[in-house]
Amino acid sequence: MWKTLTRKMKDSGIEWIGEIPEDWEINKLKNFFSFSKGKNAAKYTKEYVNEKGKYPVYSGQTLNEGILGYVDQYEYDIDECLFTTTVGAKVMTLNILKGKFTLSQNCLIMNKKKDLNINFFYFLIQGLFDYEKSRIPSFMQPSLRIEDLNSYKIILPSNKEQNLVVNLLEKKANKIDNIIYNTQQSIEELKKYKQSLITEAVTKGLDPNVEMKDSGIEWIGKIPKHWSINRIKNKFTLNKGLTITKSDLKDKGIPVINYGEIHSKYGFRFDTKIHTVKNVDEEYLIKNENSLIEKGDFIFADTSEDLDGSGNFTCYIGDAQCFAGSHTVVLKPRKNINHLYYSYLFESLAFRAQIQKKVQGIKVFSITQGILKPLTLIIPTEHEQQQIVSYLDEQTSRIDKLIADKTKVIEELESYKKSLIYEYVTGKKEV
Repeated sequence: MWKTLTRKMKDSGIEWIGEIPEDWEINKLKNFFSFSKGKNAAKYTKEYVNEKGKYPVYSGQTLNEGILGYVDQYEYDIDECLFTTTVGAKVMTLNILKGKFTLSQNCLIMNKKKDLNINFFYFLIQGLFDYEKSRIPSFMQPSLRIEDLNSYKIILPSNKEQNLVVNLLEKKANKIDNIIYNTQQSIEELKKYKQSLITEAVTKGLDPNVEMKDSGIEWIGKIPKHWSINRIKNKFTLNKGLTITKSDLKDKGIPVINYGEIHSKYGFRFDTKIHTVKNVDEEYLIKNENSLIEKGDFIFADTSEDLDGSGNFTCYIGDAQCFAGSHTVVLKPRKNINHLYYSYLFESLAFRAQIQKKVQGIKVFSITQGILKPLTLIIPTEHEQQQIVSYLDEQTSRIDKLIADKTKVIEELESYKKSLIYEYVTGKKEV
């Protein structure tokens, strides 16, 4: 329970904090923590770590609570410290680490210089990092430097009030986190259900009484007897996207979709009229015709950070000129096809399993034209293809609506949690 604020306030002189209680201290973060990166960070790569080691290796990734893998030696043995990522979209993701561990790249630790309530600092620095992230322009690579940490000012209440704030926030934050976790689990179940619907439709069809035959392919099993099987190389020509870097991207010119947008933004249907992308200069039209995409072309990301992302693609459904960009493979139909059906086929577990089997064991999850060309396609009659598209459009749109609603709930809860933490760690609300 929080009380109506009756205590006197003063200006902290810190932009993101504003006024604080008159008896709270203003200090520098560096007076409470020392900051350090991994001693041999570059050594601890995905290829070096494993799942059988005794001690965790933390990195700039945010999957698996930041654990990249395990090794049999450790570089740190610390009672408790703060950990943060330092580069990329998940920069300034904060955690508390304890015990023996090692650091890989794109992260650092904040080690206590004195006895303090680390949980209070955990909540306080979350507010600081949220503010700092909001100031980074969208076109810049987000980063956090030790020089930044050395410059940050913080505020502190008495030890007694720190304990009260922590006890309250832990209870409230845990309740919010539990709701968020359960909602996320529900979203994951909906995604699995959606993919199972797609896979069932493109491998078995919509008629439960149709006569079946063995496809001869282990991960597909039986398919309708009158369906045919083919390979990508017979139905598509394959080209690569532009060889460009971020510095080549402009605000005006010819639109270009890059592998990062395929992985994270636009799903398997993409249109420049609906989706915003960067551009490249028109001079690329002179020597890069094979990288131009047309309606019905497919663009696969040729690299992925994990196995699950291997096979991510999008289908261009727009009419405007557009390029496939960096780290992409372009599939152009040799003749007119129902590209919407093929979108669902490429999204199915049956198709993606073929790719993931090919890339397993490869240190970098790369998808080459050589991997794609021999992959198997399941082809119903043209009439059935359209029936499947209509059925899946209706079913998946309902599932997508449920996912969108639940995602909005999570966003609102995250926003409420941030607001709650901010109000208490800056003294705007009194315990």
